[in-house]
Amino acid sequence: MKFICLTLLTILSLNCFSICVEAQQRKIPKQPFQITDASTGKPISETLVIPRYSSAAGIFIAPEGQGKGTYGDYLDKPFVYSTGEPFILKLPKSSGIPLFPFFIGKGRTIQGITIIAAKYRPLRVSDLWSTGDKRTLQLTPISDSEWTLLLEKELNPFIKDVSRINGDCRFWDIAEPCALEINFDKKEGELVRSFLEKK
Repeated sequence: MKFICLTLLTILSLNCFSICVEAQQRKIPKQPFQITDASTGKPISETLVIPRYSSAAGIFIAPEGQGKGTYGDYLDKPFVYSTGEPFILKLPKSSGIPLFPFFIGKGRTIQGITIIAAKYRPLRVSDLWSTGDKRTLQLTPISDSEWTLLLEKELNPFIKDVSRINGDCRFWDIAEPCALEINFDKKEGELVRSFLEKK
């Protein structure tokens, strides 16, 4: 009898875990984003998109209780997006073993994206699942001096090719103190640098 109960609990935990992961990791619509200049309404042809993810690895208590684990935030999979094209962003994979009421493994979730264009204020977008009018985004123009300051301060880690942003991550909407990993491969790092340095 005890074995049957444990088996049922394990099956239930597997089902619950599958449903929870499905809810958190549902596919992002490919419906295009229309990215425009907030002043003129004209489309901005190309923007740099930098996704931000969070990860948690260890032992956790269902459904969302405390556990023993490590937590982190990281930037990964940057790409140049052409306004009006299908928006294709793959979600990170999670893996682990659910043993009711525990879950042992590593979970990864997307926290949003930052959209960057030269001489515009960067825009953070966390709702990637909406459709319709909410797929229209506006970037606010900034002066040459503001853009230069942004490059020197907030975007400088990408130009210098560092692997971590320490201390102040308010630009990325993360509370202090922080350690934000930059997980770009060589090709991705070059893509970001060339986009930011483009005249």
